[in-house]
Amino acid sequence: MYFFRLISVSLLAALLAILIPASLAQANIQGDAVIKESAPGPSDKLVVNLTNVTKLNANEAYEGWLVTDNGSARISVGILAVNASGVVAHTYSNPEKRNLASIYDKFEITIEPVPDSSANASTKVAYRDQLPSGALPHIRHLLYSLNGNPNYTSGPHNGVPKGITVGLREQTDLAHYHAGVAAASTTLSDVKLHLANVINIVEGSAGANFVASSGNPGDGAGVLKYAGLAKTHAQLALTASSGDVVITRFEPNVSQSSDNVASWAGQARDAAIQGRATDSLTVAKAYASNAELLLNRSLHGFDANRDGTITWGTGEGGAAQAHLGAQNMATYNPIVFVPAPVPPSTGDVSYTVFAVIALAAGAFILVSGGYFLRRNRRVHA
Repeated sequence: MYFFRLISVSLLAALLAILIPASLAQANIQGDAVIKESAPGPSDKLVVNLTNVTKLNANEAYEGWLVTDNGSARISVGILAVNASGVVAHTYSNPEKRNLASIYDKFEITIEPVPDSSANASTKVAYRDQLPSGALPHIRHLLYSLNGNPNYTSGPHNGVPKGITVGLREQTDLAHYHAGVAAASTTLSDVKLHLANVINIVEGSAGANFVASSGNPGDGAGVLKYAGLAKTHAQLALTASSGDVVITRFEPNVSQSSDNVASWAGQARDAAIQGRATDSLTVAKAYASNAELLLNRSLHGFDANRDGTITWGTGEGGAAQAHLGAQNMATYNPIVFVPAPVPPSTGDVSYTVFAVIALAAGAFILVSGGYFLRRNRRVHA
C-alpha cells in the first residue's frame, strides 16, 4: 500500500513536471512590430514593442530585419536593446522615407555577435513572422500602391500609383482645407469657388456634380472612390486570409471607417452644392461651415458616444483611422520560430532549456512510474 501511494505521488509529480515547464516554454516573447509613419505619407516607420524577451550576454545582441518576399534582400531596423524587465521598445524610420509595405513581407530577429564586423545578418534566427500571403497584395494596395490610382507627385515613390488609404486621407484633408477657406471667405464668389473645389475633390473628375469651370485642386480620383476602394480591398484581404487573427481584427477598422468617410464626405458635398446655389453670402458661409465640420469628421473621426476616445467603429472612425487600420493589418507578431528556436546564450540555464529538461524528466518518471504501478498491481492481484 505504501508503495502504491509512493507511485501515485511520483505520477502526480511527473504530471506537474510536464505541465509547468510546458507553460514556461510557451511564456516566450510577446508583442509586435507594426508599420507606421514618421509623418503623413508613406508608411516608412516600424515600431517594435516586445515583452518577455530573454536577455543575452554581453557578447551577443538581437537585431531586427525586414526581408523581401523572395528573401533576396533585407534591411536592418537596428539593434533591439532589451531592458532589465525583458522589454524591447524600438522605432526604426527609413532614412529615405520609403514605404516599408512596398517590398517586405517578413520580420526576423537574429542573434548577432558583439562587436559585429559584418553588416549581414547571422544565421541565428531567433524569432520570425511573415504577413499572410493571401492578404499581402491587398494590404499593399491599401498602404502603398494600386494601379489605376493617381501617382505620387513627390518623394521616393514619385510616379508610382498611390496607395488607397494614402489617397483617402490626403484628399479628405484637401477637401477639408477648401471647406475651411470657403467658410472664412468674405465674398460670395470666393465662397462658391472653394465650395466647387470641395465638390470636385470629394467626387473626383468623373463625379456627377463636377464643376468643370472651377478646375480641380484634387488628384481626380475623389474621396468617395478612395473610400469605396478601401472597404473593398480590406474585405478582399479578409477573404484571402480567412481565419488570420490580425486581419480579422483590423479589417472592420478599415471598412467601417471608410463607410463613415463616404457618408460624411457625401453630406459635405451636398452642403457645398447647396451653398453654391444661394445668392446670400451669409447662407453660403453657413453651408460652408457645415461642410467643414463634416469633412473634419471625415478626416479625423468623431467621438459619437462622447467617451473621450475616437474608435474604429461605425459612426466614429475617419480617414485617419482607416489608414491606421490598414497599417495594423501589416502587423508582425515575432513569436514563430524557424526552423526551431535558437536559445539565447545567457550563461545561465534559460526557461526554455529548463522546460525541455523538465519535460524529459517528467516523461521518464511518468513512464517508469506507470510501469512499476502496473507491475505492483500484478503482484498483488
